[in-house]
Amino acid sequence: MIRLAIDAVLVALFVAELSFNYLPRELHEILGMALVAAILVHFAINFRRLLALFNKLSTRKFLAIEVDLALGLCTLLILLTGLCQSNYLCPDLVNASLRRNMTIHNLHTSSPYIMTILIGMHIGLHGRELKQKVLKLLRAEEFFKRRKRVIDGMILTLAAFGVLDLFLNRFFDRIMMKHVFATPATDLSAPVFIFLLVGSVTFFAVVTHFVVKKVFKE
Repeated sequence: MIRLAIDAVLVALFVAELSFNYLPRELHEILGMALVAAILVHFAINFRRLLALFNKLSTRKFLAIEVDLALGLCTLLILLTGLCQSNYLCPDLVNASLRRNMTIHNLHTSSPYIMTILIGMHIGLHGRELKQKVLKLLRAEEFFKRRKRVIDGMILTLAAFGVLDLFLNRFFDRIMMKHVFATPATDLSAPVFIFLLVGSVTFFAVVTHFVVKKVFKE
């Protein structure tokens, strides 16, 4: 129950951080620190599970380890570049020229979009376990069995909207650190922007799940 609650908080904070255009700048920095703290807690309570992945390595376990390590590096990069860019929580941590450095700014902007892919992959790799926990918590195992095709259809539909988000939000331009500020996605209302963003995470989760299941036969 605690793990699921932390996972839910993580997703909510991450989505809120990527929706920074709709938030006050001070709140963006506060939520950013809360996100880093939540990620550290997540790693701490799942550390034994991470170590267990090294036992009897399979393709799936190896990929899960690589994704987890990449998520850790992304978290560190976002934290360090965020501290350099801070204007409210740590305004005197670095000098003004470093705070205005465009490379640091672009790294701080692109890293969360790389993290979007990694989070989707992480969910896709651990989807079966996560699904079982959620269904058990909601006592909805039988309901899911009866409505499996409908629920799968809803997930695929959400993933399809995620593909749309990749184009509307100039997803890969951001990753390539091109100077992107406003996009067609940022002109949308906050609820629609968030819906599309969740869809993009879902898309990468679905792709990862399919690859592991069909290609790696695991």
